[in-house]
Amino acid sequence: MKVFQIVGVRKSGKTTTVECLIKKLKQRGFSVGTVKCINCPVFTIDADRHSNTARHARAGADVVVAYGRREVDFIYPAPQDISRTLLILNEASLDYCIVEGGYEFDLPRIICLRNEAEFQDRYTEKTFAVAGVIAGSLKGNLGLPVFNALSDDGLEALANLTEISVPELTLPVPKLQRPESCRNFCRDCLEHNKIK
Repeated sequence: MKVFQIVGVRKSGKTTTVECLIKKLKQRGFSVGTVKCINCPVFTIDADRHSNTARHARAGADVVVAYGRREVDFIYPAPQDISRTLLILNEASLDYCIVEGGYEFDLPRIICLRNEAEFQDRYTEKTFAVAGVIAGSLKGNLGLPVFNALSDDGLEALANLTEISVPELTLPVPKLQRPESCRNFCRDCLEHNKIK
């Protein structure tokens, strides 16, 4: 499985770039999984504390599976290391996994930007492309190819570069120091203030 990440501030085009690459890689015959990093410290997929799955987790289950007719959800009611998460996804025999967010993971990276000032704190030696909102208005030279994933030509070129730039996953995934300017919490969440 090949794993890469897409990082950037809110409204920089991250999720749009992820969506476009999923569709393009699927068109090329690849299987694709995603990991969405959520920075809200009180986030839970099981918001209804009275649901059966929440009750299972509170009782101490290490993993809870919601097995439905339309989807199957695996809930790990405790923090997990990204390497363990990717190992689990690797068992699904995926060709690619895209991690949206996760500044602390040392993975091949596409940076989505609104402006050039956001570049430096998000760049690592494994950054291989720039995309997002800035693609239509880049004035300077960031030293990396810049792609507009919303254009057919831009998306085609970004997918080509992704295929040749992203190696097979090696575990464990090394950790990076999260830059101070890159938020480690959600925006506009009243609940995260309660846990400080």
